[in-house]
Amino acid sequence: MAESMKDAMRKAYDKNGQEVPTTTKTSGVKPAKRQPASAAKSNTQHPQQLRQPSKPNHGGNCSRSLLQQTTKPPELPDPPLLQPHKLKTPAPAAPKLTADDYRVEVMAKAGIAFDIDPPKKTSLLDADSRQGHTTQCHGVTWSDEREIVLGLDFGTSSVKVVIGDSALGVAFAVPFSAGIGIERYLLPCRLYASKKIYSMRKGRRDYRDLKLSLVAEPTNPTLQEPVIAFLAFVIRHARDWLFREHLDKYRNTRIRWRLKIGLPVAHHFDRELSRVFMKIGQTAWLVANAQGEITSALVDSASLRGEELTRSAPGPLIEDEDIEVEVLPEIAAQIYGFVNSNRFDPQARNIYLMVDVGAGSVDSSLFHVKPARGGRWDFEFFTSVVEPYGVMNLHRHRIHWWRKALQRNASGEDLLSSLDRLKFQTDQETGIPDCYARYFEGVRVDFADHRQTPDALFFGQVREQVQRNTYWQTWKKGLLGQQDLGGISAFYCGGGTRMPFYRRLCDYLRSDPNCTWLSAIPRRIELPEKLKAPGLRREDFDRLTVAYGLSFLEVGKIVESIPQPKLIMPSSGDWRDNYLHK
Repeated sequence: MAESMKDAMRKAYDKNGQEVPTTTKTSGVKPAKRQPASAAKSNTQHPQQLRQPSKPNHGGNCSRSLLQQTTKPPELPDPPLLQPHKLKTPAPAAPKLTADDYRVEVMAKAGIAFDIDPPKKTSLLDADSRQGHTTQCHGVTWSDEREIVLGLDFGTSSVKVVIGDSALGVAFAVPFSAGIGIERYLLPCRLYASKKIYSMRKGRRDYRDLKLSLVAEPTNPTLQEPVIAFLAFVIRHARDWLFREHLDKYRNTRIRWRLKIGLPVAHHFDRELSRVFMKIGQTAWLVANAQGEITSALVDSASLRGEELTRSAPGPLIEDEDIEVEVLPEIAAQIYGFVNSNRFDPQARNIYLMVDVGAGSVDSSLFHVKPARGGRWDFEFFTSVVEPYGVMNLHRHRIHWWRKALQRNASGEDLLSSLDRLKFQTDQETGIPDCYARYFEGVRVDFADHRQTPDALFFGQVREQVQRNTYWQTWKKGLLGQQDLGGISAFYCGGGTRMPFYRRLCDYLRSDPNCTWLSAIPRRIELPEKLKAPGLRREDFDRLTVAYGLSFLEVGKIVESIPQPKLIMPSSGDWRDNYLHK
């Protein structure tokens, strides 16, 4: 019976998670019951609170426990009170995070972790353009006539211009400032105005996000006007620079001008948007030809004149108005430097993936290129996708996330006001951190699932666009077979590709464990010898590939690929189906 009692006690203590105490037998005397250490002081002061032996339970019909046996067991000493385990008290556990949850901890001296410079105003070499309003060098006599192409890459954040002369076999990158390297050739898309007079230097009102606003509402005249004025300044500056720096080449040459403007491929196939950009290019050229200040009234009159020139019988044409404007896919222009090099094999399959990461958007296309007659090039686009996943939109995505994250912590209220200082425009020339966590110092963020961080979610959208909707969809739609998509050349261009955040695309597209036959090998477009751009580094040429390609590229056909029709023959299980009936 004693063993049964011992087993019962052990089970009872095990149920409570405590050890069975050892007892010391004393002949005829019950040992004193020991109190927990936490109650020792209280029991000393109030002896009346000491625990008394419990009375037996005499509840008539209750089931008997192990202590209530038919035969009365020998009396045993009461066990001493249990001592608490001598273990360190664990710290209270933090609430568990769900897969899409996170915890924000703000330290005492938290603050912005990277420098915020005020927006730089690019100091133009000559914003007034003494000769830019004319289209010729005004030589006494003309000994020859030559075609000159002004390739204008109107980007989201900046404009790049390259002037191509196919007769001389040379292209001139137009500098806009006295900066170093690639910065010399980038003009931020920013404009000012005071009393309806536009300026590149200062004004009471500033115009930002010029291209994004126009693409959102291309037929809005209010949004077209500042874009026309801005491009007119760019055209004036480019012509003025050419005539000053290369007067000896064009003093006695009659120039026939062509203006080529680049658009993302998806926008190029939008006929309405292409027509709007052609109209804007022509109007900007007419505004640039006028002397004096560029005003709202001048833009209106040039727009009316442009509409007259598009009619079947425009009337007398002034020489400076004789301009051919073309709108071409930017990606077709970007790859020109490669297809025109010795590395291009006309007999190869020549299917390429191009990804252009800009300030506002990511433009990705998969296409086939082949030489055509007369030095032209034909392009067949299998897929083309433009999404607002550029650098500045990544930055705005992070700012939006940080605002919500700091609102979850009372200590983050002081940092909320600093977020307003971090709101950049798309023409901002200040770089952004490589990771969302580097925006603040003294702030710790713990995620239950690293795949739910703001950077991981945004990059997932970028990867979905390029890897799935551009590359994999080509096979899914039946446009190309597996044998055509393995080991193709991939080109990554644009300012955003300098960030490690976007460079990860190269690794993801190089090999896909879920689809091993998909592999895009990164390639680089080398700096061509034809391009004259003092101070430009080879690794920065990708910023000028669109403008350079526009200045030389002669496009033949640009078509969208459609799936090949498949002839499906239904199977028949009856031999009678092969014969004609009466």
